[in-house]
Order: sequence, then C-alpha cells, then structure tokens
Amino acid sequence: MRKLIWLVVILTFGYAGYWFYGSSQIEAGAKAMLTQARQDGWGDAKGVTIAGFPSRFDLTYEQPQLFGAGGAWSWSAPYAQVFALGYAPNKVISYLPSGQKIFLGNQSYTLNVADMRSSVTVGYSTALPLQNLVTVIENPVLTPAAGTAPELSADQLRLAITREDKAQGALPDPNDNGQLIMPGATYRLGAEAVNLTLPPALVAKIAPKSGLGDTVARLHLDALAGLRDPITKEAADRGLPGLMTLALSDLSLSWGGNDLSVAGNLRIDASGYPEGTLQIRSASWRNWISIAQGAGLIASDQVNLISGVATMLAAKDPQDALEVPLIFQNGQMSLGPIPLGPAPQFPQQQS
Repeated sequence: MRKLIWLVVILTFGYAGYWFYGSSQIEAGAKAMLTQARQDGWGDAKGVTIAGFPSRFDLTYEQPQLFGAGGAWSWSAPYAQVFALGYAPNKVISYLPSGQKIFLGNQSYTLNVADMRSSVTVGYSTALPLQNLVTVIENPVLTPAAGTAPELSADQLRLAITREDKAQGALPDPNDNGQLIMPGATYRLGAEAVNLTLPPALVAKIAPKSGLGDTVARLHLDALAGLRDPITKEAADRGLPGLMTLALSDLSLSWGGNDLSVAGNLRIDASGYPEGTLQIRSASWRNWISIAQGAGLIASDQVNLISGVATMLAAKDPQDALEVPLIFQNGQMSLGPIPLGPAPQFPQQQS
C-alpha cells in the first residue's frame, strides 16, 4: 500500500511538472509570435495568459487585432481563446466571442454570434501538418456601425477540411493516356451556409427584378482538392500550396425556391488555369432564365431562342432538368458553345 501511495505521489508531481513545463513553452511561443506580429505589422494584442491546470492548456489573447496590408482591412475582438487537453496537445479548439469589429476600407462592422469555434488537429511533427479542421459559427449577424439593420446573417456557417489519402485526389492526365495526375496531398473540403441573408443592396445589384429575395436557403460544397504539397506551418507561412486537381462532388444552391448544382473534375495547369468540364444542372432553369433576363444578362430578344434550345435539351431528362457543360480549356471558358471569356487563374505557391 505504501508503495502504491508513493507511486501516485511521483506520478502526480511528474504530471504537474509536465503541465508547468508545457504551459511555459506554450506561453513563450505565443508571446514570441505576438512580438513578431507587432514587428511585422500584421497583428497585436494587449496580453497573453495561460491557465487550465491540471487537465488543459487554456491560452487567452486579450484584445487581439489583425491588420491587412496597406490598411485595407482590420479585425479585433474582446479576446480569443485556444484550448488543448494536456494529454493531446496536437488537438486544439479555438473560441471567439461576440463583439468582433471588422473594418473594410472606410466601412466598419460589428460581428455578433451565438457561438463561434474551430477544432484543429495537426500531426505529431515539428512541421505541424494539418489533419483536420472544423469551424462552426452559430447565428452570425454582421451589422454596420452606422446602422441597426443586419448587413449579413445566417442560421449557421460550417467549414471542414480533412486530409485524405493523396490518391483520392488523382485525376487522369488528358495529355498522357493511362497516366494520372498525382497530387502531393489531398484534402476533402466541405462548407455549408443555412439561411444566409444577403445585404438587400447586394441582391439588388447582382439580381435586380429577380424576385429571389435576400435569403439563400442553403449553399453547400463537397470537393476533393489535390495540392502540390501538404498544408504545414511552413507552407502556410508562404501561402497555401498550389492546387493541382479539383474533384467537385457537389456545389449546390437553393435560393428563392430555385435549385442549381455543379459537379465535375478540373485539372490545374502549371500556370494556374483549370482544364476540364463542370456540369451545371437545374430543374428550375425556366426561372433562372427569367432571373438572368431581369439581371440584364440576357437580352429580351434572346429569351425565346435560349428558352427553345433549353426546352429541347431538358426534354431528354426524365426530371425535365437542364444540364449544360461549363468548359475550361486553354485559359478560356465557355458555357456549351457560348464563349464566356478568360478562365479564373488559381494562385500557385512559389517554392
């Protein structure tokens, strides 16, 4: 019995020593990062404290601030917290409260939330390779400082990134039959917005006379992104690794009772231009034609022609849904045979 008591005492003091050593290292690292942020001009905070003994490491930044280049934007919060369990320091949870301040140019906003937190898991390595990230924001409300009506709000916003086997992001190489484009790392991307209420001015600008309303019922993303390298601390300091492949399982929208979904595979060339085809599908295509006309995207004398062609194409579908290809080729994009202009260019990380 006496030996057991001494064993418990030794283990207790040993764990206490581990916690105090670990907390001192974490606090020193946080303060060093804060000093560097001040020197580089991208961030600041009133102070840093750590607590949570004996089971957790609870790091708190008091009045943290972030600054964009050239004063284009800034962000601040009453505090920011990062929590980690003592026995699993590679898994952390971050929390941000209401009362966040966002400045964009000469406009200022307040962000209030019911809850806003992220969980992050990294690998056991000094490179801190990202394994999993989940961010959930409950009832975010963005309000201009000069008014009381919300500028932007939602029931919930979610973002998830999970590392997968890199082979899941491989796609056939169109320039080499039988060969695959194999990324350096693959991540599954998921995002969802529920009852996203947009600024009325923005709705009026992007879709005037559309009758869509200002609330997007659901916006959803599920995709596999193949990157040139894994996401690590060093890579993040340089900017995210370049995109090599994108397998889009679902990008869908439900807005004003109208549906729209996009799926397909894209390969990204060395210059950052996508190659491949995305299929755009909607059972509400007649409404989208009217919406596009109201937005000035389709001239009145083109509506009958476009509707006629769409009717013939949709007649082949058992659900009377219209499906058209969005084609990316040679730095250009087209909707079926209709040229749309230059394709977007994805940034490629420099080594």
